[in-house]
Amino acid sequence: MKRVTTPGLAAALAALAALAAALVSGCAVDDRELGAAAAAQIDRQVTIVADPAAQQAMQRFGMALVRASERVTGPTDFAWRFRVVEDTAINAFALPGGYVYVHTALIRQADDAAELGGVIGHEIAHATLRHGALQQEKRQLGTAAITAVCLFTGWCDGGLAQVAVDVGATAVFSKFSRADELQADSAGVFYARAAGLDPRGVTRFFRKLESKRGESPAVLQFLSTHPMESDRIARVEGLLGPGGGATPTAVAPDSMTALFNRLKRSSAPR
Repeated sequence: MKRVTTPGLAAALAALAALAAALVSGCAVDDRELGAAAAAQIDRQVTIVADPAAQQAMQRFGMALVRASERVTGPTDFAWRFRVVEDTAINAFALPGGYVYVHTALIRQADDAAELGGVIGHEIAHATLRHGALQQEKRQLGTAAITAVCLFTGWCDGGLAQVAVDVGATAVFSKFSRADELQADSAGVFYARAAGLDPRGVTRFFRKLESKRGESPAVLQFLSTHPMESDRIARVEGLLGPGGGATPTAVAPDSMTALFNRLKRSSAPR
């Protein structure tokens, strides 16, 4: 059967191909610029803990994991800024370029340095693997594709249609994919182990929150942004092999334990 393509659609497809080639050849997102711009906006929307000692402890704790990650995957030229955020929602997230935010509620849920380090290692992995930046590149390409089709076909005439286009172009890429999460899990446990932490910490933390599913909105919010599929924790445990990649008596470095204890004190409910 002969495929029929309208002139307008053919032009749109040609424009899309050119736009895709341009993105691939030299219009890639700069992680540092993207992260700095996003961090400036987020800093105005969240409550940064007003305790310089706590922020210094978070920075030192995070940088210990960054240095460990660089031994595993090589150096980066990211900013690497870690911030403690006052918030009752259990959460942590990383922006491109190395801007990492950790909620006080998450620190309160962690029982030791390995659990906190496992979560932060996971977030560092999102940055080092460029998940956010690649997501933004896809968003740009998706927006360009829809715009090209609209320009050359007239299918998007009308305000309501344009609103749908705008929402659709961003919503598709609003969360990390399952593959991204699995990659961050895998890299994060190796970062934690390279930092001298028990790599089983992150799976202990995830299993603890999974067991509390439905008990509080704070737990549900974390699980909504870090979905625990049935095989996800088991996959990480399998990756670590017998014994979980550490001895049962694995103890975190004294320096990281001290930093963790400082963070726990500063994150206690007021």
